[in-house]
Amino acid sequence: METTNTMMKNEKNAVKCFGQMMNRKATLLAAVLLVAVAMSGTVFAADALWGTISGLIETWVTRLGGVVMFVGGIMFGLGWKSDDAEQKSRGISTIIAGAIVIAVAALTSQFFA
Repeated sequence: METTNTMMKNEKNAVKCFGQMMNRKATLLAAVLLVAVAMSGTVFAADALWGTISGLIETWVTRLGGVVMFVGGIMFGLGWKSDDAEQKSRGISTIIAGAIVIAVAALTSQFFA
């Protein structure tokens, strides 16, 4: 008889333990869902912030590329004035480098989307 009572107590304890464990899991699941819902607003805010930052990067890098192209054009023009082949070559290279910077800046939305 003692063995039966011990077994029943163990079963009751096991059921109680199982209930507590399931209650903890349900609480954890509810907490995770609550955090996910709360974070969804943060994600939208982060997307807006990231969009603003990528817009600034695109604008200023495009302007920087334009300045580089402008300097390259001046170098190229001065190379023609002094009939210096090396300076003409550097001017063309600088113009191309500025164009590449502008092209990469135009793709900023592709990189950071």
